[in-house]
Amino acid sequence: MSVASCYAFNQAVFELGEYNPEERIGPAIWIKCAIAGMLDECELPEDKTPIIYLPGVGRKDLRAIEQCPDHLRPLAELQYRGCWWAYNTAGRDWSVGSFLTNPRVGLELDIAKDKKSQSAILKILPDLLETPEESLRGKKLEANDFINIVMDDPAKDILGWLNNPEDKKALWKDSKWPIFTQACVGSFGFDPDKSAIESVLLKLCEAEGEWLKVWQRFEDTAHNLPLLVKQLNSIKPDGLAFNASHFLAENLKDENELAVHFKDFAAQDVAAIKQQLFDLFERQATRKSWLWYRLGLSPWLAILEQLVSVIENTKIAFTGPSVEAMAESYKERFWQADAAAVSAMAAAKDINQQQIVADILATIYTPWLEQVTLNFQGLVRAQGYPGKPGEVNESTAQYNVGSQIVFFVDGLRFDTGKTLQQKLSKLAVNTDLTTNWCALPSLTATAKAAVTPVSELLSGAQENDNFMPKLIASGSEFSPYHLKKALAEKGWQYLDGLDTGEPNGNAWVQTGDLDNMGHKQQMKMPLNIDGVLNDVVARVEGLVNAGWQNIRIVTDHGWLWVPNKLAEANISKNIVKKRLARCAILKDNVDTAELKVPWHWNHNVSVAMAPGIAGYVGGDYYNHGGLSLQECLTPVINIQKKG
Repeated sequence: MSVASCYAFNQAVFELGEYNPEERIGPAIWIKCAIAGMLDECELPEDKTPIIYLPGVGRKDLRAIEQCPDHLRPLAELQYRGCWWAYNTAGRDWSVGSFLTNPRVGLELDIAKDKKSQSAILKILPDLLETPEESLRGKKLEANDFINIVMDDPAKDILGWLNNPEDKKALWKDSKWPIFTQACVGSFGFDPDKSAIESVLLKLCEAEGEWLKVWQRFEDTAHNLPLLVKQLNSIKPDGLAFNASHFLAENLKDENELAVHFKDFAAQDVAAIKQQLFDLFERQATRKSWLWYRLGLSPWLAILEQLVSVIENTKIAFTGPSVEAMAESYKERFWQADAAAVSAMAAAKDINQQQIVADILATIYTPWLEQVTLNFQGLVRAQGYPGKPGEVNESTAQYNVGSQIVFFVDGLRFDTGKTLQQKLSKLAVNTDLTTNWCALPSLTATAKAAVTPVSELLSGAQENDNFMPKLIASGSEFSPYHLKKALAEKGWQYLDGLDTGEPNGNAWVQTGDLDNMGHKQQMKMPLNIDGVLNDVVARVEGLVNAGWQNIRIVTDHGWLWVPNKLAEANISKNIVKKRLARCAILKDNVDTAELKVPWHWNHNVSVAMAPGIAGYVGGDYYNHGGLSLQECLTPVINIQKKG
């Protein structure tokens, strides 16, 4: 039908009702005048037969004029000069039922005659009229069939209502609410208008009968139903036989038990603490499979799991016959001790938890870290440091591959590199993680310059107090300005912000400053690592989508994080030019028992390394610049776009 013909048809339709001429609705006498063409406000199209819609009025109401209600009498005589729209030769009025079931002029559907089914049809009529005819054929249609047209996903609707009952009722008031109520009463055993919300929540947790499907849907969507999850705090099981994993209250009870145990550890020795941690985890590990653990509502269990991992990965003495052998062992297994310590602190979300975790880690982790570092330093003293000045290292090799980005992340330690690799696996890329020995001392000024594509342009001055290399050609201190300039002269792009550049050459990118965050956050540094790594992944994804085929993630140095601060080590002022946290610049030609290494940029400059995990300037939870596997063995992640 054309727009014009639709308009003409609508202009020919008049409806009995309250006076509303704009909608062509009015009382009987108004309709009588309108079809007679007596009203300027309501013109009848020429050559169109008027159609009168009488909602709620049957043919019998007009048949006997003397008994016709007063408000209908002006229209009664029209039955003799008009035509009823009837569905059979007997002139019966159309009804919803006759339209759906009539075999000649209707849909010929098989519909139950019971009151419940007939009532359901009227409640969902708008939705029913939009339902494909094919889906209604082939079976006897009963009340639940009509309810399901509106309630096509009852589990979703019940959960949505439980999450915000008042809002859902207001939203569904005029259409869906009666059907929702009928479905809840008929299939789920509660009336949303009358039942106490606590009793409905208990049915959800018990998950019996039809409620099992609702619980299963809840497990999949609970992260999007925060108000519902909050309400479950107070729902406790009824009776002795119940599934504890379905009750948040049971999870919170176990969490409180762990909290009490953790507070009692302060007065115990290390052996007792380790044994109790093992025993507690053995009793409560099953909660890892519960929904509440996935929702982050079991923080003490998450902390306990990581503390047990620390114990597991520190119970074997860690040393080796050589520096390289020790590095291999670290890459194969022992990095997990550092990762677990950091993860335990990251799982502690409030200051009380953080202090408790820090105190436990100081007992089970810090002594191990100290001994491992002393073992490593002993090997370096005897055999030398593998990352010798002037040698081409893994991270700076093969920088001339076409369509490659060198992606610099400041302070990417090996264990965080492993986490980053895992996060990158969700992208359409292949990754390969190798390692590099950082330039010494493990400070940004020295080590970042060593992994840039322009490192061959640099050297170090004998007299310096900041370990910053200089440009050989000009003697200027190497700075971000000089890095950009030197890259441009070499034909490299420097991509600021979210720039993606032209993916047909080489480029330098830097995102993710773990080092700066560590210096600022100190003890709380582990809580923010995940966010920094997510930013790196997002930047990589943008570069891959822009067409870059190869990305190499490099870093300058790792770091030490200790839960109870770096102790302070003594060094004689008489032999030191400049003292930093984990290292010191020695005066020329001094004789000292301190562990010495040459500066990467000038081997005539001697650098003293602080013993173990101490610092020449103590008091930090986070720092670097010294000699440890955690500071010196850095990750290199090669990324290739799939396909």
